Amino acid sequence: MPEIKVLTEEVVSKIAAGEVIERPASVLKELIENSLDAGASKIEIEIRKAGRGLIRVYDDGRGMDSEDLRLSLGRHATSKLNTFEDIYSLATFGFRGEALYSVFAVARLKMTSFRAGAASGFSIEGEGGRVIAETPAPPVKGTTIEVADLFFNTPARAKFMKGDAAERSHLIKAVEEAALANLGVFFRLVIDGAEILSLPALPGGLWENLKNRAAEIFGRNVYKGLARVEGKTPGMAVYGLVSRPDALAATRANQHFFVNRRPVNSALLRQAFYRGYGHMLTGRHPSGALFIELDPGSFDANIHPQKRDVKFSSENEIFKTISNTIYEEVLLKQTAEVNMTAPAGENKFASPDVPSYREQNVPPPPVAETGGLFEHAAQQQPGPAAPDWRGQSLVYLGQLAKSYLLFESAAGLLVVDQHAAQERVLFEKYLEEFSKGGIKVQPLLVPLEAELSRSQMETVLKWKDWLNSAGFEMEQRGPSVALLRAAPSLFYFTQPAFAEFLGYLSEVLGEPEKAAEDIKRNIIATMACKKSIKAHDFVKPQESMRLMEDLRKTRDSYHCPHGRPTLFYLSGSDIARRFQRSGAL
Repeated sequence: MPEIKVLTEEVVSKIAAGEVIERPASVLKELIENSLDAGASKIEIEIRKAGRGLIRVYDDGRGMDSEDLRLSLGRHATSKLNTFEDIYSLATFGFRGEALYSVFAVARLKMTSFRAGAASGFSIEGEGGRVIAETPAPPVKGTTIEVADLFFNTPARAKFMKGDAAERSHLIKAVEEAALANLGVFFRLVIDGAEILSLPALPGGLWENLKNRAAEIFGRNVYKGLARVEGKTPGMAVYGLVSRPDALAATRANQHFFVNRRPVNSALLRQAFYRGYGHMLTGRHPSGALFIELDPGSFDANIHPQKRDVKFSSENEIFKTISNTIYEEVLLKQTAEVNMTAPAGENKFASPDVPSYREQNVPPPPVAETGGLFEHAAQQQPGPAAPDWRGQSLVYLGQLAKSYLLFESAAGLLVVDQHAAQERVLFEKYLEEFSKGGIKVQPLLVPLEAELSRSQMETVLKWKDWLNSAGFEMEQRGPSVALLRAAPSLFYFTQPAFAEFLGYLSEVLGEPEKAAEDIKRNIIATMACKKSIKAHDFVKPQESMRLMEDLRKTRDSYHCPHGRPTLFYLSGSDIARRFQRSGAL
């Protein structure tokens, strides 16, 4: 018998579905895009059991008659293509019908629709790719699609889904992206009976709606730091809201890129975005919603099954246009404001001097304050071999620039970064309390608030119980506000520090049950820097000596939890050499 076999249609349909339908959010994204392509001005979404139980999408767009409804569930059915070449000139999000087939193959589906002028509506039901019932329906404008029991017939695929909180986060983000990209459409999202988002389309036009939705989706604190940008070159337009250089974020959580209103993950666009800020980022990250408008024939959105990535025909031009727009609209304008009060000739910013995308071979955006930060927390670096300052007597000399502590020792001048040293001390004290199960918790007289996007909130909430065991008593107030009622007594959080703390967590943490306990502890312990003595804080002599005594007792006194050095020596011979003397001091 031949070893090669032709797969059955049932198996082929499930394999094809796997390429498009990765998780509940994949279903929701496809259904929303179908609604948008149908000209909807209102889209209402209901989710149950993180999308596993039900995803219901109603739109008021052009409905379908009974024949189109049947055809939309067939394989390779579409209302958008006639020839292969049409793929390269599509101005819609997809080919209505091709995603429904994939959803239908792995779920129980009911679709009800009414087309204006028809005698009545029409409803069709089925499961696993098989139609079970077709019935008339009331003449309600638009289309309602209900997807239930996702992956009921492919349990192996269901096992790869994350926990409910993680899947809810992906679902919310899909709606957030669609709402940012389609400002003239009303969006409403209800999850398990609770309204999460309600975003009306305002009469004021593009910018008023974009600002309103950015404030709702990013949160008011992030929104206050955004600036409007616009730029044009032949065949391309760039516009949106992006961070001012003085309002950069701790994480990349609030970065959204759209090509012809399609949300995409593009290394090219992200690198161009970062490049526009030149050297102003200093380890932090810009937020924003950036829109690129191109001729449909100048990019290909079909290189990825979920259409999340795109391939551009003119990468260098796109890179330069985005970088220059960010630089000119954000940095130059801020420079002009600074120079109103700065001395003549003083210029705070330098042009990014953008070369071609291929010439500069730009690396991915930095992760310095997220992944890299926590990696150092888990794996301590060894200190230098000599000299070992811990065995020497120290004489306090003073403080430099309210940031560095100066000590005289037998080996020379010891220079200590007061902030990094305090981080190391608090990091190890907290880990010791944690390992002994005796974290000292301090209730806050006034709870601290942090506003997050709805998708970020879902990520943080799945860690709520574990954070409570780690000394952080937190609760949710409304769909996007977190309250901190108590924290480990070693730490002191200001309002901005608490917001950054949760921002870190929402981006770097995975599933609580899958993360090792020591990694969890190390991640939380790195937040010791929120309590540390900050640069430019005055430190009294006795406080400096106490800090050094605490630092002596740590396992690694040479590095902060982030991996940066805490101190260095200038030996007597080094100092003498600078004065062109032959011997030591």
